[in-house]
Amino acid sequence: MRSLRKAFLTGTIIGGLVGAMFFSFIYFTFYYHRVEASNPYHLELATSYAIEKASPHVVGIIRINNGKETGSGSGVIYRLDEEKAYIVTNSHVIKDAQKIEVAFENEERVVAEIIGDDIITDLAVLAIPRGNINEVIEFGDSSNIRVGEFVVAIGNPLGLNLYGSATLGIISSKERLIPIDYDKDGQYDWYASVIQTDAAINPGNSGGALVNLEGKLIGINSMKVAGSSVEGIGFSIPANIVKRVVNDIEVYGEVRRPYLGIEVINAALVTNTHELKQGVYVNDVVPYSSAYNAGIKINDIIIAINGEKIKDVMDFRHKLYQYEIGDTITLTVVRSNKTFTFDIVLQGKPSR
Repeated sequence: MRSLRKAFLTGTIIGGLVGAMFFSFIYFTFYYHRVEASNPYHLELATSYAIEKASPHVVGIIRINNGKETGSGSGVIYRLDEEKAYIVTNSHVIKDAQKIEVAFENEERVVAEIIGDDIITDLAVLAIPRGNINEVIEFGDSSNIRVGEFVVAIGNPLGLNLYGSATLGIISSKERLIPIDYDKDGQYDWYASVIQTDAAINPGNSGGALVNLEGKLIGINSMKVAGSSVEGIGFSIPANIVKRVVNDIEVYGEVRRPYLGIEVINAALVTNTHELKQGVYVNDVVPYSSAYNAGIKINDIIIAINGEKIKDVMDFRHKLYQYEIGDTITLTVVRSNKTFTFDIVLQGKPSR
């Protein structure tokens, strides 16, 4: 009987400990962060921690022409090798520069090498001698962000006089598709997929960091919407896109995207058929390209990629560039009032 009571007592204690551990797990998993976020003191500590962790990796970028400074922005140190430190910034920050310098908080300046840039995503990669740089910013997973989550924008608004400024805000939208006219011809060319935030992003912040309260990079700031009527709206290129782009630029000097070998225009411009107001019209086909080899012809109207309907040229590009070189896609095509499908293995653009 005594041994039975002892076993019962031991079981009760163990059960209590397991229950306590389970309750603690549930609390810290589902409730702790909510309590922290609702407490201004905890939010202040978390914000300070994020800024202290991320700020040392955010630098100034100076554009120089004819020996004079002609513009500035921000950049983020994201990778080191034995000799160099690699910095990501915006493509428009370094555009048309004869020389680029990187500025640090101690006012030291270093001439940077341009590894490459990508006008479509507005990203560029620079390299500088590693020197005494021993740490880089840590990437977060931008697919896991939440609307309402607190974030901090870090950069150099209005020039280097405000070096390392930080502003607190929230994520207003996880993904916005913003039409971009990157060649400035008055026609939109591309949908930029960006994070929307109300953290203040001003001229000079471009290329700076958007970090979560863990101090991890979730975006590169860009494309501030100016004007008093839209104050408090800023955009940031998601970190997961940044990682793919900078990797391609480092390896190839450019971003490698699928190339079909066709020239397209909006179907609505060439057809009066109500059913074909959406889609893209094939205006030209490059001989022996992947589209040519698959059987795509001039005058075809492409209405879907892998079953997803296409609205116009911008939508076509946006959907196409979600795929990688080597992927197989199915194009749905209308030809002479009949519908066909063509399977195409995506290739990269041939080198000139």
